[in-house]
Amino acid sequence: MPALSLPLERYISDPRLLPLADKVRREERLSFQDGLLLYESPDLTGIGAMAHWVRLRRHGLKTYYVVSRRMSYTNICYTHCQFCAFQAKPGDPKAYVLSAETIVKEMEKPENAGVRELHMVAGHYPKLKIDYFEDLFRSLKRRFPDLHLKVFTMVEMDYYARVSGLSVEAFLDRCVAAGLESCPGGGAEIFDEELRAKICIGKKDANVWLEVAELCHRKGIPTNCTMLYGHIEQPRHRVDHLLRLRALQDRTGGFLAYIPLAYQIEDNELGRTYEIHETTGHQDLREVAVARLLLDNVPHIKAYWVMITEGLAQIGLSYGADDLDGTIIEESIAHDAGATTPQALSKGELQRLITKAGFEPLERDNLYKIYA
Repeated sequence: MPALSLPLERYISDPRLLPLADKVRREERLSFQDGLLLYESPDLTGIGAMAHWVRLRRHGLKTYYVVSRRMSYTNICYTHCQFCAFQAKPGDPKAYVLSAETIVKEMEKPENAGVRELHMVAGHYPKLKIDYFEDLFRSLKRRFPDLHLKVFTMVEMDYYARVSGLSVEAFLDRCVAAGLESCPGGGAEIFDEELRAKICIGKKDANVWLEVAELCHRKGIPTNCTMLYGHIEQPRHRVDHLLRLRALQDRTGGFLAYIPLAYQIEDNELGRTYEIHETTGHQDLREVAVARLLLDNVPHIKAYWVMITEGLAQIGLSYGADDLDGTIIEESIAHDAGATTPQALSKGELQRLITKAGFEPLERDNLYKIYA
């Protein structure tokens, strides 16, 4: 991929991309039609070169990772997402709810030593209310005062506020007082309402996700943002989704990073209903690059190794991504749906992946503060 000083034209074979390259160099915002062209053009190398140019301008060779732990406090879910293989219904032998005591004990295990961020998302279970989360967060903060708590998708927060009989704002305020510090970006799926009705029946409409994210940002709670791709959506749906995220970021500046999430085809209803093929490396790299070019106001783009493999995530660092996410430690949601990547990578493995790809590894916290 090109150094920042080299002319982009050298890497572009599709002449339709040349006006976009001019916009990129002038730091002009790309339009909806530009976004469609980024999906239509066969010139992935040219698109990647433009995205890499932006990445180098913003971050140089710096590439971030975090020592993190994933955990789901319950897999019981009353929402019916057709792409999900993680959910369980009450009475299912695999159904579980973790107590605060159990989660604290889990975090005390030797393999979690050095974890700086606990990332928790889960099912929608009406028996869990605000007192459960307050107890959970306070228990974790008492035992691990420096552990960053990143919890709740936007849809999850809306759900648990409603079953707690609270406004989302009141629910959020109480969770923050108990120790909540940021939120991940899941649950966005795809914003188009017609598609949402097909892939996540019962999940609130896109406006709820966007409104809750805006509330978090106004309260000073940063979040990430995502898009689920590679299922039954079309390029126009992806561009619409990305531009809605960009518009919200214009208002709030609260998104730290964007993560393109590749749909996993195994063991879920959506894959049994439609003929859907596993995403290709070409498609995964395009999603990283298009995001870096359209989301001009989101600081960081992740190449999420859990869903696209470690090797492809390395390549993604030359297609616009500047973050490999983290050590993860026991990711289950994507793996239940068929992901074949490891459930964890060590800090050393992440550093090696980044260095071997020609970049500079930097351990960060959730707010992108660098650890020496």
